[in-house]
Amino acid sequence: MPAGGGAGAGAGGGDAGRKALVVGGSLAGLSAANWLTAAGWRVEILERSRQPLEDRGAGIVLHPSTSRFLTEQQGLALDDFSLGVDHLRYVGPSGDVVAESASRLRFGAYGALYRSLRRSLEERGGAYVHGAHVTGAGADAGGAVVELADGSRRTADLVVGADGVRSTVRRAVLPAIEPVVAGYVAWRGVFPEDELPPGVREPLARAITYTILDHGHILTYPIRTATGEVQRNWVWYRNLPSPDDLDELLRDRDGERHDLSVPAGAVRQEHLDELQAAAAATLPPPVAKLVRATAEPFVQVMVDVDPPKVAFGRICLVGDAGFVARPHAAAGTAKGAEEAWLLAQTVADPAIDVPAALATWELAVLPIGSALVARSRRAGERAQYEGTWEVGEPLPFGLRAAGDSEYGPEGAAAGHTRPGSG
Repeated sequence: MPAGGGAGAGAGGGDAGRKALVVGGSLAGLSAANWLTAAGWRVEILERSRQPLEDRGAGIVLHPSTSRFLTEQQGLALDDFSLGVDHLRYVGPSGDVVAESASRLRFGAYGALYRSLRRSLEERGGAYVHGAHVTGAGADAGGAVVELADGSRRTADLVVGADGVRSTVRRAVLPAIEPVVAGYVAWRGVFPEDELPPGVREPLARAITYTILDHGHILTYPIRTATGEVQRNWVWYRNLPSPDDLDELLRDRDGERHDLSVPAGAVRQEHLDELQAAAAATLPPPVAKLVRATAEPFVQVMVDVDPPKVAFGRICLVGDAGFVARPHAAAGTAKGAEEAWLLAQTVADPAIDVPAALATWELAVLPIGSALVARSRRAGERAQYEGTWEVGEPLPFGLRAAGDSEYGPEGAAAGHTRPGSG
């Protein structure tokens, strides 16, 4: 199926019933669907999973781009779905605080954001279809087209690929682009804040904490779940001695080899035992207790994806379907949300030529994605291999630049752009 243009009935031309198909129903797809719906498009999300997506305990560093839809369109307060902290703390080997500075970062949980964005979409008349396994994307005389595993085809004025790191839509338009494995993984977990073991709560309270290790680092921060529970999220970046270690790590309890992540509850016991032993041997006591108290950590492989293009006629790539940055700048979700917002701004006019609009949109988002991948890669190399990440230094968190994830007293931030401001 050829990728790209295609005119056809209803493709641009001021049709008030313009339709967009969003492939992938995670946060980037939901952001795109919500913003497009708000801009007057009819939107249908095609999600491969047959069940609502689960958060697996994943915490998210918020950015004004991430919260923009919920605050500006839904009227939610930041405290409705996130928690703020007062401090960035570096914790030393003994568990003492060795450096501290003020912080206005905020944190959320995947599940809370997912539920809020999905509820908003459905309230606005958007469709969310489970079990829709997209196998290809391209164009024909009727517009942009996706093919599904059941043999059916769907046509729309716009197809948004938002189907993650192993994007089917990306593979259709950029078949040579594959994720590049970084050589280390992130172990992740959460633990209820009110059940933290003695001696753990105090050094972590009201703070995002970092511990710099020999060729590694670990951070923790609080999140509010979809049910309102406060949990302590942690992320431990650990190097892999060899590619063979990755292959073994990605085999679950049933022997199935996963691709880039093994979910909570499926990690083999010997790997959990090794994690527990390593925590006891290398982490500061409060952080070690947090990790060891977590019943079901999960593991993710760190990768980079740096595509040369993200717009192809009537098809575009947002979120991890396009650029994939390592989490060290804490802006992957923000990037998807920003791309979605800019997309809706660009195609809001019913008379707009969609391929031309996507070309304009691409000019805006390519520099953001490419720079974020490079900055996140550099931060990871410094922490995991070079040992040049200094205790006490500011975090590289931010979408366009380090620091723009900080919220001001009224929920704004330096990186919080508005229509017409960039």
